[in-house]
Amino acid sequence: MMKKKILAAILASVMVLSIAGCNQEQSGGNNSTNDTTEGTQAPSNEGGNGEAAENPLTILAWESNSDIKNMVKIFCEETGTDPSMIVVSPQGSNGEGGRDQYQQYLKGDGDADLMCLEADWILQYINDDSLTAPLSDIGIDESKLANPYSYTVAIGKNEAGVLKGASFQAAPGGFCYRADLAEQYLGVTSPDEMQALIGDWDKFQAAAKTLYEASEGKTSMAATEGGLWQVFQANRTQPWVKDGKLVMDTATEFYTIATSFKENNYLAGVPQWDPAWYAAIQDGTALGDFVPTWGMTNAEGSILYNFTNEGKNEGTMAFCEGPSNYFWGGTWLGVSTKCNNKELAQQFVEFFTCDPDGMKAYSLGTGDFCNNKSVMKEIVDEKSNSNALLKDGQDQFGIFLGAADGINLDGLITKYDSVIKGHFNDSVNGLLDGTYEDAAAAEVGFKQKVKASFPEIEVE
Repeated sequence: MMKKKILAAILASVMVLSIAGCNQEQSGGNNSTNDTTEGTQAPSNEGGNGEAAENPLTILAWESNSDIKNMVKIFCEETGTDPSMIVVSPQGSNGEGGRDQYQQYLKGDGDADLMCLEADWILQYINDDSLTAPLSDIGIDESKLANPYSYTVAIGKNEAGVLKGASFQAAPGGFCYRADLAEQYLGVTSPDEMQALIGDWDKFQAAAKTLYEASEGKTSMAATEGGLWQVFQANRTQPWVKDGKLVMDTATEFYTIATSFKENNYLAGVPQWDPAWYAAIQDGTALGDFVPTWGMTNAEGSILYNFTNEGKNEGTMAFCEGPSNYFWGGTWLGVSTKCNNKELAQQFVEFFTCDPDGMKAYSLGTGDFCNNKSVMKEIVDEKSNSNALLKDGQDQFGIFLGAADGINLDGLITKYDSVIKGHFNDSVNGLLDGTYEDAAAAEVGFKQKVKASFPEIEVE
């Protein structure tokens, strides 16, 4: 976790580098769209022989969640399950949409056995016994989980300590960058050399200054404020809400950091999830950006895939840890109180969270990082993963393996996180684009939105 003294060092280096660069001219939840399967988007009970499947396993997911589509395909292939026996029911276009639409759907008559839950809002569901059942209802308890990362288990428990969610993936992140431009402007020829150059926040900013000057103002270090924010918010030392009160923790200081990064051209300032994000990497406006596990697959639609111009610029990118450990997103499988196919629900959850062979098949089949420490180490040690979109087929799992061990979120997740984090990032963007006059005004605007969304929270 990034401690207060590290934050102080960031702020100190911000001020020093701001002075040094003053003569220089002047950024869901898992939104992954890498989809390697077909046909599980819309509900359908039609089997291959044209007959309706009896009592299929129905899984609620948001439309852009390609993880679950890939999982259904792999599960059916590995277990021999008829694909008609599993239905993915789309609820909302993205994670936030799923968060909002699940409740309405579950109150109706529609079938629901399992559901995909995001870290930012999982507590909203697992603390509501009218919506979710314990995993023990389908025969799964914590002892069955196969060597998971501890933070994923902590997030899957409700306030009473009951396990209600199991994650099939861990989602650490790192820094993805143009290998050719890093060599041209920074003189680095390998991910290890890049990591040595940007391994802490002081170094990261110093390298960003060197990069901008060496490129004659053409290239910033990172593309988006949103990427920087993901690293920062994952390293909070306190939860957003504690004892019913809003806790700013280090959030106030992020206004200063983000402003400095923009003013010194360490950020290209393009929006995430916009074509301009990918274009900034492709045309060299930005050297790279912060990307999590699920964005680093070589599948069509992934963040990395788009960085490489839909795979056309294969081998131009490289990957390293970056200045700080962090996690971004991740999905948990929860059991609906309406579950009426417990046998198949148990088999599905066990395959991806309890069975090492199933988890390994998922990782090697998708390029995603499964939630099993032993399996991921085995894959790295045997060098069975190679990412064709990275320079020299670099194995991104080797980077993620160390980063995942540094994630600790015990006591830091609340049911308010998804909405509060959205409000805060909106306020930062408002500060950077001039909507707010200064950081104080941005903070006031943020707090007003929190109070409007959650009147029960005490906001000072």
